[in-house]
Amino acid sequence: MEAETVERIVSVALGSEVRSCYRPRSGSVADTAICRLAVDGDDAPRVVCKRGGASVWTGDVIEPLVVEHVAATTDLPVPAVLASGSISGTERERGRGDPLERWACYEFRAGTNPGPRYLDLEPAVRRRLVADAGGLLGRLHATPALAFDRVGGLARSADGTGLHLRDPDGWHAIDPGPPLNSLPVSLAGDDGCRPVVTHGDYQPGNLLIAGSDSDAKPGTVTAVLDWGNAHVTHAEYALARAEVRFIDGYAGRLSRDERNRLRRAFRGRYAERGSLESAFDRRAPIYKLLWAAQSGANYLQIARDSRGRQQLRRQCRQLLECGRWTPVRQSVVSLGSDPSESRPTGSCSSRRIYFAFR
Repeated sequence: MEAETVERIVSVALGSEVRSCYRPRSGSVADTAICRLAVDGDDAPRVVCKRGGASVWTGDVIEPLVVEHVAATTDLPVPAVLASGSISGTERERGRGDPLERWACYEFRAGTNPGPRYLDLEPAVRRRLVADAGGLLGRLHATPALAFDRVGGLARSADGTGLHLRDPDGWHAIDPGPPLNSLPVSLAGDDGCRPVVTHGDYQPGNLLIAGSDSDAKPGTVTAVLDWGNAHVTHAEYALARAEVRFIDGYAGRLSRDERNRLRRAFRGRYAERGSLESAFDRRAPIYKLLWAAQSGANYLQIARDSRGRQQLRRQCRQLLECGRWTPVRQSVVSLGSDPSESRPTGSCSSRRIYFAFR
């Protein structure tokens, strides 16, 4: 995202100029910049500006609406949506249109992204992170307002102010079709299937946690970020998928005993609010295999067009550049400084804005 685009979005959305901005190192579905606003004083507030970020399930940019809905119906720590809108034209005029037309500004939340150094965390800190993550997922899945009667993708409503459920653009692992419909697990349409809104990419890199300089205990989750691929799926499948991202994916790098401790912590906290049957232990490996197939299908879906391939290349570069901050433009603030040193003060009510750059 070009500096001029960031500056215009922040100016129109928040009525402020940008003093400096940088790109976060960790991945995001959307093109993201963290901006320090040009206000008097040394402790200038920051906001997160995102452009694009089409859902792999529907091709629609849904993150601002999802975050608003999650904030309104749960107590999960999500950033406030300060403003969102379209770069040119109204929602009614453009329909779904080009995902890059969509932008949003979010509250900057304090905390450290644990993804790049997950394996280097102190065991007690990592266990607290994993336990917290399990508890938050359980609370999300237990929210009645986020329960549905079928699985599917989320898309913006015709007027752009709400969300609706629709069939996904590609293959859905919980609605796989024959011959996989005969698998011994609950799938779409089965009595045991419990469709709920879930994050879509729930993993350490999409969380912020408290550090040693925080009032909270180190490892406590302070924010859940990047909801651009949220969708509706079976709760057990989403839980198994999350276990892979927090635990199973580190086989060979974390000992079996440590992974078992993390698994018990994750499931235990999930079960405090979410529904977890004893037979889940038997079904989880099948759901994890379905997730592996789903991941492959999603990457193929993303790579079908040039913008998707560009998104994949950007995320690969972010992985390769782990630990580096890439400036969007020259900053009066050191780009190597810790971006979680402060949290913006003041407030701005959420609003949707449509404007044309001229």
